[in-house]
Amino acid sequence: MKNRILLAVLMVVCALPVVAADKEEKVDDRINEAANVIHEILGMPDTIPIDLLNRADCVIIYPSVKKAAFVVGASYGRGLITCRKGQDFSGRWSAPAMFALEAGSFGFQIGAEATDFVLLVMNDSGARSVM
Repeated sequence: MKNRILLAVLMVVCALPVVAADKEEKVDDRINEAANVIHEILGMPDTIPIDLLNRADCVIIYPSVKKAAFVVGASYGRGLITCRKGQDFSGRWSAPAMFALEAGSFGFQIGAEATDFVLLVMNDSGARSVM
């Protein structure tokens, strides 16, 4: 019995680095996708004005939010948020934090789409509420 428990513990311990590496790879992919979205958006002629970005307290980027519906609908996306550091959100940008967006709906609807979202949080109360 002791041998089986020890074997199970060893198997779990050996599997942890694989799970951690997979999770780290997914986070890296999400950061790269978000960087691609912001680069594409800033490269467009009708883009987010730079002075607006400079005044933002937080930036939330959701690359490829997927929506699908046939009477019952759902939307799902994973993205990241970065906020300015400091008590009044006026410092340097923070490291990104991972966010998920999930929603459901019911009604007369049909279709599917994928959309990139860039949301700017422009004041202290908005930044505090998403934190």
